[in-house]
Amino acid sequence: MFKPEPESASSLRKIIGLAKPERRTLTIAVGLLFISSSVSMSIPFAIGKLIDFFSNADAVIPFGLSSATAAGLLLSMFTAGAIANATRAYLMKMASQRIVARLREQTYASALRQEVEFVERGEGDVLSRLGSDSTIVGESVTQNLSDGLRAIVMSSVGLGAMVYLSPTLTMLMMSVVPPISLGAVYYGRYIKKLSNSTQEAVGDMTKVAQEALSALRTVQSSNAQAHESRQFGERVKTVLALARREALASGIFFGATGWSGNVTVLVLLGYGGTLVSRGVITVGELSSMLLYTLYVGNGLSMLTSFFSSIMRGIGAGTRVFGLLSREPLIPPDTGAHIDKSRRGVLRYHNVRFEYPSRPDTRILDDFSLEIGVGESVAIVGRSGSGKSSIQSLLLRYYDPVAGHITYDGQDIREFSTQAWRGLIGLVPQDPVLFTGTIAENIAYGLDGVSRADVEHAARQANCEFIWDMPLGFDTKIGRLSLSGGQRQRLAIARALLRKPAILALDEATSALDAASELRVNDAVDRILASRDTTCVIVAHRLSTVARAERIVVLEDGRVSESGTYRELVMRENSRFRELMKAQLEAASGESALWSAAARGPDRARLQEVKEEPVVV
Repeated sequence: MFKPEPESASSLRKIIGLAKPERRTLTIAVGLLFISSSVSMSIPFAIGKLIDFFSNADAVIPFGLSSATAAGLLLSMFTAGAIANATRAYLMKMASQRIVARLREQTYASALRQEVEFVERGEGDVLSRLGSDSTIVGESVTQNLSDGLRAIVMSSVGLGAMVYLSPTLTMLMMSVVPPISLGAVYYGRYIKKLSNSTQEAVGDMTKVAQEALSALRTVQSSNAQAHESRQFGERVKTVLALARREALASGIFFGATGWSGNVTVLVLLGYGGTLVSRGVITVGELSSMLLYTLYVGNGLSMLTSFFSSIMRGIGAGTRVFGLLSREPLIPPDTGAHIDKSRRGVLRYHNVRFEYPSRPDTRILDDFSLEIGVGESVAIVGRSGSGKSSIQSLLLRYYDPVAGHITYDGQDIREFSTQAWRGLIGLVPQDPVLFTGTIAENIAYGLDGVSRADVEHAARQANCEFIWDMPLGFDTKIGRLSLSGGQRQRLAIARALLRKPAILALDEATSALDAASELRVNDAVDRILASRDTTCVIVAHRLSTVARAERIVVLEDGRVSESGTYRELVMRENSRFRELMKAQLEAASGESALWSAAARGPDRARLQEVKEEPVVV
């Protein structure tokens, strides 16, 4: 079970480590920060000198400069500081967004690698880590660091200057609060509008992530992690483009407000200097003290915000880095490769299994089963008997607690999970469709598949409805765009396109009407007739069960009996007979169909049974 690191220092070191790819940008930004801060901190002192100059008729400007020249130099210095500040803000913002983009892609890729249990139980809280946590961590490295450095410079230099000018007035002047720029109103409106667009883009990004993570079984069984990472990466780039606009607006705002504020102070003091020369106001040292008070007050406020943001960043970093460093219990990319053409006997050897979330509930107990090459086996049993768990173990969503599963004599845990799942075609009870075209859904997880192969798989799966659509295979669909029968047949086509050695059918017709069930079962018949694919069928419907060469009855996690449909129906005291009878009577309230089956079904009657959507 995932546990975050208790050491805040460890998270802080990792947060700082994120800045390494951006060290050149951050170094330039810090240099610009010191330039703009130096300009800002020189303003009160320069203004004090100007006031003294204007208040004393005998005073001269240092270095023999004229008044116009001195004013021009100050204006140039303020402009240079504003440009440095604007560039610093832009560089810091973009560095932050690039760090967040990389962090999100790495976190998403790590989430796709985790075992199903970790994501499905919400233990990883993945979407939160992809969204707000990653943003907080990225800003901790750049924007908060920039504000913190600037606050330290402003506070320390300002306090030193205040003590130098007047220790007595220093404590008194600490209560002065700087004014708020009116330009923030217009800036706020623009950022609000831009934020709406950004949130929509983030919502689209989250939708792609949520869609894939909620269907992680399908993603992993299709080996489509790389495909989903690319899809997510495209959405991340859209968010990054909007963030670039925000960074530019932020840079212009901070540069413009800093420049206009400094120019305003220069103009006001220029007029105030004439008042000093007439004896209306006091000398320049008091003005310098007042200005330094503004800087120190602003710096202390920024320091408070800086430390609180750093603590938030450490907390968010603990969650994000915990997921990044977590090794999945079932590694997806370690183990031996297995050739897709390899065929062999599938065996469950004395398997014992409990779900990690329910360790006290034994699902399979000393379960053993052998399935020959090309054989079709239907697994039946009451709800909760462990039928679906058998397929979950086959796909390595979980590993047995005891015992092992072999294929062609080799433990499947020795294979890479990606290579092993590449041998398996899965048709789940509720197939998942992703946003895209029909062709993309059929070819999901497979790269370089030709349209001819996609269409051939669709024909094998009786997907004739595709040709009736306006755009055919290029028709855009979503998660629930098609009927249950159409989704089932698309899932069969998706499985057939992989040319699987093993086909896993999990309640493939349990929720279909008679017509849809017939079309799906026709497609299943073609697979069974080829005898090239080993079929593991979990089913309730009699029409599906009767198609298998062998039926295995599962009770209390063990095989209670096994045989052909005819053998089990004719056998005295058959557990299969009791199971069928109980469920048929519950479904229909009639026993006529059961009596016919008990007399020994011929082929014609079996065909009738196949076409009846009776749940057993």
